[in-house]
Amino acid sequence: MIRYLIKNNIKIMLRNPVNIFLFVLCPIVISAVLISAFSSLLESYECADNYDVGYMVTEGSPYENYIDSIKEIGEKNGVKFIEYSDADITREKDALDENEDGDAPIRNIIDNNNLCGFVEIGDSSYKVYKTNEKKSEGAKLEYMVSTFFNNMFLMSAVGQNAPPAAAGKTEPAKETQINKDSDDIELVIEAADHAPAIDSTDYYGIVFIVYISWCAIVGGAGLFTNEKKNCIIERLQVSNLSILQVYLARFIPIAAVVILGSGIAMIISILVLGVHWGNYALSALIVSLMVLAATAFEMMIYEVTNSMLATIIISFAIVWIMGFIGGTFETYMFSSAPETVKLISPLYHENRALTELSSMGHSDYVFSAVTYSVALTFFSSIISLIAGRIRRFGR
Repeated sequence: MIRYLIKNNIKIMLRNPVNIFLFVLCPIVISAVLISAFSSLLESYECADNYDVGYMVTEGSPYENYIDSIKEIGEKNGVKFIEYSDADITREKDALDENEDGDAPIRNIIDNNNLCGFVEIGDSSYKVYKTNEKKSEGAKLEYMVSTFFNNMFLMSAVGQNAPPAAAGKTEPAKETQINKDSDDIELVIEAADHAPAIDSTDYYGIVFIVYISWCAIVGGAGLFTNEKKNCIIERLQVSNLSILQVYLARFIPIAAVVILGSGIAMIISILVLGVHWGNYALSALIVSLMVLAATAFEMMIYEVTNSMLATIIISFAIVWIMGFIGGTFETYMFSSAPETVKLISPLYHENRALTELSSMGHSDYVFSAVTYSVALTFFSSIISLIAGRIRRFGR
C-alpha cells in the first residue's frame, strides 16, 4: 500500500511543470543573471609577473652611479626600469593646462606608456608613484625601492649614530661609503595562509541551487492540494496505515523529486555555466541531506498549521531570513553579521561547505552541514509525527 502511494505521489509531482521550472530552470536562470551582474565582485586580482616602471634621476644626484644596481635587482624580480629625462617631463608639462598640479606630467607618462609605477630620484630624497589600477605592482615597487635605499643608507652610516631612513626618504650618501654588495638585495615574497578566492560563477551557481532546494514544500503543494480535494487524508486515517507510513508516503516523494531536480540543476550548472562543485560525491551528499532537512522542516510546519497557504508563507519567510544570514543574497565573506548569528542558519553551513569544496577541495564545514541536516530532519519528523497523531486521535 505505501509503495503504491509513494509511486503515485511521485507521478503527480513529476507531471506538474511548476516543479521542473522551480527546481531545474529557476536556479540556473537566477544564477546566470547574478553571475553576469556580479562577475567583478568576487574577482581576484593577481600581480603581474613582469611589468614596466619608469624612473628619472636628477642630474648630479649622488645616486646616479647606483641606478644599474637597482635595475639589476628589478630584473631579478620581474620589474623593468625605463629611464625618462627632464626633457620628457618638460614636454608633458607643456602639453598640460597651467592649473594642473606638479605631479600631472608623471601621471601622464604612466598612463601613456602603460607603466605600473614611477620612481623620481632627487639629490636627497626619492618619490614613488603608484596607480589605483595596479596597487599590487605599486606596493611591490615601493617595497623594493625603499629596501634598496634604506640598506644603502644603513651601510653608509655604519659606525655613525644616525637614525634609519624613513620609507620614501633617504639622506645623501657618500660614494666612497656605499657598499657595492648592495646589489645583492633580493625581494623576498611570502604568501600568507589564506582561503583561495572563489569567483562569482562558482559562488552563485552553488548558493542558489541550495536556496531554491530549500523551497521543497512548494513542490509538494500540488500533492497536498490533491489530497484535500479528493479527501485522501481522511481515507488514509481510517486505513490500516500507521502515522509513520502516511508521513513517509508524502515525505519520500517530495524529497525524491526535489533531489532529482536539484541534481539535474547541478549537472546543467556544470555543463552550461561552468560551475565547479569540487568533490562531486560529497557535494551531492550534502545537497541530498539538505533537501531531506528542508522537506522535513517544512512538512512539520504543514502538519502543525494544516494550511498550505500558511506553510508557504512561514516557510518562505524563514528560508529568506536563513538565506540572508547564510550568504545567499550577500556573500558570507562580505557579510557584516556576527559569526555566532551566521552559525544559526543551516544555509550558512551548507553554502560554506559547498563553496569551500569548490575552491579548496575540502571544508571544515562539511561535518556541521551534514550534522545540521540530519538533526533537523530527525527532530522535524518527530514533531510532524506527534502533530499527526494528535490530529488523528485527538491526543
